[in-house]
Amino acid sequence: MSLLTVMIVEDDPRASYALENAINQHNRFKVIAASERISESLADAMNHKPDLIMVDITLPDGSGLDLISRLKQSDLNASYIMTTAERESSVVSEAIQLGVMDYLVKPLRVSRIHQALDDFIAFKETIHKMKKVDQVEIDHLFRKNTASKSRRTPKGIDENTLGTLMEYINNTGDTSFTAQQAGDAVELSRITARRYLEYLEEQGIVEMNLDYNTGGRPKQHYKRNY
Repeated sequence: MSLLTVMIVEDDPRASYALENAINQHNRFKVIAASERISESLADAMNHKPDLIMVDITLPDGSGLDLISRLKQSDLNASYIMTTAERESSVVSEAIQLGVMDYLVKPLRVSRIHQALDDFIAFKETIHKMKKVDQVEIDHLFRKNTASKSRRTPKGIDENTLGTLMEYINNTGDTSFTAQQAGDAVELSRITARRYLEYLEEQGIVEMNLDYNTGGRPKQHYKRNY
């Protein structure tokens, strides 16, 4: 089975390298090009013709959204995933209108990147094997299936517990806290609280920073991400 090809458009070399490593860890994908600017991305995309392009929004010579719009006007048959720190609803809305497959908020986690890649595979395979699709299959492709709506959070994340934890987090304001402190406040073990906090970090709701001024191992501190 041939690998699906990916091009990265990211102006931060460290972020680009980390994203490339994460993608190449997936056994169905390989990165074939990486660009830092819109000007070079246009040429690279047409030369390499990747199946998927991972695009940051903020680039040195313009917006990644403009890049996608220009590539869509060409004969390039590619799909797009945003990888960005932008959380403004207007930006997300514009990305959706451009038809991006997914929108990943930095800092990126390998598990979330792989989830987006898996979704891309599922979409491609479903479209490829069917000449016609019924309403249920269309709803599934557009992530409107009722089965997925019955649970709005992943397995192991209880909505009521999450709501209680969010109340605590909102009350902390700009004050950072540890998983132990959060767990004590909402009557969870440190390990369970950390699992919930990692989920919230993936959603871009909290950010995690390491405190190295502990005299020993660095400690994880969390903070509401406004």
